[in-house]
Amino acid sequence: MTGSSTLGVSAESGRAVMRVGVVGLGVAFNFVATRVSPWSHVEFTAACDLRPAALKAFRDEFGGAVYEDLDAMCASDEVDVVYVATPNKFHREQVLTAIGHGKHVIVDKPMATTVEDCQVMNDAAEAAGVVLLCGHTHSYGPAVREMRRIISSGELGRVRMINTWHYNEWMYRPRAAWELDPQGGGNLVYNQGAHQIDIVRVLGGGLVRSVRATTGVWDSARPAAGAYTAFLDFEDDTVATLVYNSYAHFDTAEFTDWRGEGPRTPDTNLKARERLSRISGASEDSAKEGWRYGSDTRPQIGEPALSNFGLTIVSCDHGDIRQSAEGLIIHGDNEIRTIPVKADLDASSGAFQNMYDVLNSGAPILRSGRWGEATVEVLQAIMTSSQERREITLGHQVAGVE
Repeated sequence: MTGSSTLGVSAESGRAVMRVGVVGLGVAFNFVATRVSPWSHVEFTAACDLRPAALKAFRDEFGGAVYEDLDAMCASDEVDVVYVATPNKFHREQVLTAIGHGKHVIVDKPMATTVEDCQVMNDAAEAAGVVLLCGHTHSYGPAVREMRRIISSGELGRVRMINTWHYNEWMYRPRAAWELDPQGGGNLVYNQGAHQIDIVRVLGGGLVRSVRATTGVWDSARPAAGAYTAFLDFEDDTVATLVYNSYAHFDTAEFTDWRGEGPRTPDTNLKARERLSRISGASEDSAKEGWRYGSDTRPQIGEPALSNFGLTIVSCDHGDIRQSAEGLIIHGDNEIRTIPVKADLDASSGAFQNMYDVLNSGAPILRSGRWGEATVEVLQAIMTSSQERREITLGHQVAGVE
């Protein structure tokens, strides 16, 4: 179902406006609100949450209706699209509720914790004729999009190898209990892996044939996987390695983001360890609460940046493409050249612009529900491969959309 008839219309400009109802006013919505709220073609008209402070903050900032019941919000005629930004284990139920009311849906990464849940969600969306789109991954980032443009142009020949590495302090940020519960889909793989997987699937064309991986639990006080290494073999024989270490020592931002200013500095990881050492148990839950939308202590979101997710290098027949703080550097057969990249759409805003374009003008869906299903299949394969120490062959992959 596409076309501006599915959207509202601005009384001031007469332009089609996408009216969004949000379920889950957490950390992710901090970023989304900052990036998307200045747009004239998207409005946050409703929100559903169980935290009174968050609902009050939403009402004060956006003037929208607030709900504690998702069914009631989804029944509203003032909502065209529901943005699901709750903990992973709630996605299936909440997406199905929105679809049941005929709403289009943007669901935060990962789409769900199992392929089976993804299939149910996708089948329901297709039967209802609504758009189900996966959001909030760094594959929407400007540097990744420019890398894909260069690959698609053929100027460097075909892709042969992709390497992406991320080292940071994720494991030592304040975490909610479910984020460290191995039985509840809580670990680094499920919370952050979709970013890396989407990046390499976009750059490699989407069709992963098999996965071999190992995960690591290296701190007994944080009983969930906080590191992994994965080898992805694509159908066209492109290969990719994904490395993520979140145990707060080295930081790959040293290569791509540090410019002598901004929130990340060489001692960011040391500070994270020191900060967490002063809190525990209920205090950590309170600290995490302070990061969520509606809290007086939530982090301030800076100006749009390239937001490189670690460091990604793509090897083609006639050159390597790597990310830098300013954009991309191509090491070609006969020259080394720099390609500046403008910081525009990113992980937080890319899905919202794509959904608007899909509904308003029939643009292609860049990260569909089936794409999200394929990413979750890789997430599951990483965990299974590590547990069973074997290569996992995949069967739910879909090609990327330009």
